[in-house]
Amino acid sequence: MPNRTNVEQGLDAKDRSILSLIQRDGKMSQALIAQHVGLSTAAVNERLKKLDQSGVIRRFTALVDPRAVGIQVTAFIEVFIEHPRYEAPFIQRILELDEVQECHHITGEFSVLLKVRVRDMESLQRLVISQLNGAEGVRQTRTVMVLSTVKEESYIATGATGEEK
Repeated sequence: MPNRTNVEQGLDAKDRSILSLIQRDGKMSQALIAQHVGLSTAAVNERLKKLDQSGVIRRFTALVDPRAVGIQVTAFIEVFIEHPRYEAPFIQRILELDEVQECHHITGEFSVLLKVRVRDMESLQRLVISQLNGAEGVRQTRTVMVLSTVKEESYIATGATGEEK
């Protein structure tokens, strides 16, 4: 994988504008992107390929409304891993769980913070007891339930000219 600092230094204003546009509308045609950034469609295509191959674009995906597919519960779970030797197997386990949307190493008394989405409270209970607390090296978990969400964004500010702050 390329060095992120080198990749970032290689991004010009047009790359940043392209990234900004496709984050807002992943189905935007390359011809329309080309009009917005002042390049040919072929040039936009080539830049998108390079951004993808370099890892700047991690993947192309659709954002699905969780409630539309019956996912009713969102929670954040702090996990205390008692020794570093247990961390790699725990992380591997987490990578295999579709319910875990995010996993972050954090500061403070806990080791890892997870954002999870599950169908219902019974599913959350199974996840916490069987998959998390049942993992070797997990000493403690603490779960915070989400009551409502006012903002949830996947957009990353690229530093493009005219980009909304």
